[in-house]
Amino acid sequence: MRGRGDYMGVAGSLNDNADITAPVFSYWPNDYGLYNMAGNVSEWVMDVYRPLSPEDKDDFRAFRGSVFKTKVLNSDGAVQDKHDLVVYDVEGIKYFLVEFQKEMQRKATPEEAKLIDDLLVAIDQSIEFKNTRKEDAAYQRVQDMVDMIKGQDLDISPKLLSGISDYQSDQPGDVRMRNVTVEENIDRRNYRDADNIDYRDGDIESSIFYENPDFEGNPMYDWGKTTLVNDHARVFKGASWGDRVYWANPGTRRFLDERQSTSMIGFRCAMTRVGSPVGMGDDRRRGKLKR
Repeated sequence: MRGRGDYMGVAGSLNDNADITAPVFSYWPNDYGLYNMAGNVSEWVMDVYRPLSPEDKDDFRAFRGSVFKTKVLNSDGAVQDKHDLVVYDVEGIKYFLVEFQKEMQRKATPEEAKLIDDLLVAIDQSIEFKNTRKEDAAYQRVQDMVDMIKGQDLDISPKLLSGISDYQSDQPGDVRMRNVTVEENIDRRNYRDADNIDYRDGDIESSIFYENPDFEGNPMYDWGKTTLVNDHARVFKGASWGDRVYWANPGTRRFLDERQSTSMIGFRCAMTRVGSPVGMGDDRRRGKLKR
């Protein structure tokens, strides 16, 4: 509860007259023409969530999640043509299908079980294409899987299509990007590997399975069973209209899968408040200011 317990605005001042989500055009926009950009939602940040990040790092506002990429060039050294296919995280789709198959054990009909088996064979082919740098063939194979699902009128088809769509990473028309290679970074002193998300926390070397390099799955965070932490878990900060004031402390950190959403999480713009400096319709404070 804030102030007298009306849940609106900051305690003691600036009542925004909206104890639940207000319509966008309820008040005047700010100087940039943007409506309701202050205090409506918690804010997505790019930081990949780890439970002990504040304790593990001494740096001010330490950040986890750097993946260094560069544009794909053609044989002439110019930027290669943009994507003309949907780009998928094929390893993520494989994980989804394996977990989905476990969930559907003893529940799936023979036709549904066969479809899942066929999809697992197809995604293995896609991964093989990806590992041999035949990326267009890999993404086309996933598109074939989508067509395969749509071609069968089964109860599980919508769930399969929704699950695969969660692992889309780029759309047709996006510039082709790739991870920077170790060879390209040979003279660098600040980093070597392109993907540093798991560095010292989540990778095979930092887990109890360090002697088993062939271990499959996340070696530290058993996602979906004992934890929801993985490399897709992003931090969100700040209090929204649905929170108590505790979450307004900038040191509080919560997380959600980056492919999911809620009505209480969004993006904010830096802005200055416009209008009356004493709130909306606050006659008592306005009178005190005049005196």
